[in-house]
Amino acid sequence: MLFEEINDAHEERIRELLAQTEYEGSEFSLLCRRGWSFYNYASMQAADTGDTLFVRFLPGGGFQDCSKYVYLPPLTKLSNVRAAMDSLKAYLEERGEHACVMALPQEYAGRLQGAGYEILPSNPDYEEYLYDPRGLIELAGKKLHAKRNHVHRFCAVYQGRYAFRSYEPADKPGIMRLYAKWSDGKEDDGTLMNEFRLLSLGLKMAEEGRAYADVMEIDGKIAGFALGETLPSGVAVVHVEKGEIEFDGIYSVINQMFSKKHFEEGVRLVNRQEDMGLAGLRRAKRSYQPVKMAKKHVIKL
Repeated sequence: MLFEEINDAHEERIRELLAQTEYEGSEFSLLCRRGWSFYNYASMQAADTGDTLFVRFLPGGGFQDCSKYVYLPPLTKLSNVRAAMDSLKAYLEERGEHACVMALPQEYAGRLQGAGYEILPSNPDYEEYLYDPRGLIELAGKKLHAKRNHVHRFCAVYQGRYAFRSYEPADKPGIMRLYAKWSDGKEDDGTLMNEFRLLSLGLKMAEEGRAYADVMEIDGKIAGFALGETLPSGVAVVHVEKGEIEFDGIYSVINQMFSKKHFEEGVRLVNRQEDMGLAGLRRAKRSYQPVKMAKKHVIKL
C-alpha cells in the first residue's frame, strides 16, 4: 500500500469507484474535502490497491484523540469492505501506527461485525439527512402540507416579481453579499468561514460544470441561492442554501424548485448533510421527512 499526495488521477478514481457503490455520505465530495478545513486537503493522500482506494489526511483541529492520520472509509464494493479493512489494519500494525477510520457507514459496520473491530456508535449530531427526491419535488402528503402551502403562497404573492434561474458568474458578488448579511451577528466556531470558503469554491466549480447553483431573484435582486452536486453514486449533496427570510416561504420555494430542476433524473437520494446538534436546524431538516440517516461510525486502529 503506497500513499502519495492526492492528485487529479486519484480524484477521477474516486468518481469511478463511487459509481460502483451506493455510498450515501458526503465525505468523497471534492467540494466537501476542499472546502472544509477539517479535511486539510493539502495534507490529503491516497493509495490505490486496484479494487480499493484508501484516502487519509491530517485533520484540522484533531479528531477522536487520533495523533496522526484519519482515514476515510475504504472506497470499494460492499462485498470487499472487510478485506479492505483487514488490509489497512495490517498496514498500520506493520508500521506500529495508530489511526482512526471516520464516517463508517452502517452497511460497512454490518460487514465488520464479529471481525474484532471496535466500532464506536454513530454521533447523531453528524449523521446526514437523506431524502427521497420525489418527496422534495412533489411535497405530497399530509406531513408536507405546510411546505406546499408555503410554495403556493410565495408564488401567488410574488407572481411576476420573482425568477428562479441558473447561476451566472456575474451573480457571485450578490451571492457573497447575501451570505455576509445572513451570517452577520451569528456565533461562529469557524463554521461560517468554512462555509464561506466552500461557497466560493462551489461557485467556481459550478462555472466549470462540476457543480450546479441557482439564484432566486425578487424585483431584480438576489434574494436567495442554492449550491449542490450529484455524486456518481447517485446521491445529490446540497451544500449551501440561503434566503432572505423577509420573503415568507422563500426557503421552501428554493428547496422545491432546486430539487425539481436537478433531482428529477439520475438521483436516488438527496443528502442535505448534518444538523451539528443545532435544535433549529434539526427541526428544519426533520420537517422535510427524511427517509433515513447516513450513520457515521468510527473505528480506532
